[in-house]
Amino acid sequence: MKAQKEKLRRLNYKLIAMCEGRNSIYTNCVSCEQYQKHVFEYRSFPRGVFVPREKCPQNRIYFVLEGEIWVNSDEYPDTILRAGQFILQPVGSRIEYRVHTPTESIFYSFDRIQNVCEERVKSGLGCLEGRVPSPKVMEACGALRTFLDSMKTYLTDDLLCAGFLQAKRSELFYLLNCYYPIKELTEFYSSIYSYTKSFRFFVLNNYQKVRDVEEFAELGGYSVPTFRRIFKETFDEPVYQWMLKHRCQDIRNDLITSDMSISQISNKYGFESLANFSHFCKANFGKSPRGLRSE
Repeated sequence: MKAQKEKLRRLNYKLIAMCEGRNSIYTNCVSCEQYQKHVFEYRSFPRGVFVPREKCPQNRIYFVLEGEIWVNSDEYPDTILRAGQFILQPVGSRIEYRVHTPTESIFYSFDRIQNVCEERVKSGLGCLEGRVPSPKVMEACGALRTFLDSMKTYLTDDLLCAGFLQAKRSELFYLLNCYYPIKELTEFYSSIYSYTKSFRFFVLNNYQKVRDVEEFAELGGYSVPTFRRIFKETFDEPVYQWMLKHRCQDIRNDLITSDMSISQISNKYGFESLANFSHFCKANFGKSPRGLRSE
């Protein structure tokens, strides 16, 4: 039902655009393997919508185009965001929000900051030495507002080509780099700079590279008992249980959404044979890899 409503909304938008003489696009990126749906996302919310505490799977910038929204996270506790403002949540952080007035937003998700000027980065990191700045609520400058208005149009038109979005990613980071003072920009990025030094970041960035707890502890330079203790304190569950759960999630996601062959997925996750991979899937999902893919 939700997907149908979204499809109808986009169709209505395009019909209105045609009636008003706006530009039409003549490409269909949805079927392309380079189609990237969750890099930039345009979202509109009616008044009163509440989104419970959700985990950020990547670093994410929340841009408010119109309206007013209440957000709550460790980085931005009990904060009101208004049109023209934006915040940054680091990967692994959690945020909840409630819409006070009808709101339009653009979410931008990314793995790492694009370095467009080495000297400015060094200067900015120098600002952080000896203190822990609070993450900053930013105000969109004129150039950034123009960029966001154009992104709203592109996203509503499903213009989600990978090459095009990569160019827009670069443009966004250049705008931030060129139009904001380095001290202000460093405060904005401070949650990422702090987070990349944390145990949580180490785990999320490396759990797919190791096969067991012992290998994981060795990679981080910990003894196994110390690694288990810190992990339990940080994630509130045993490391083996957590690794198995995420391994299952990643395998299931690859089987259902990727174009990789079953053999390639088996090799990716270090299984010695397709028989072992099939046994793992049957034990954890109740189906063979081919059965899962047929869903």
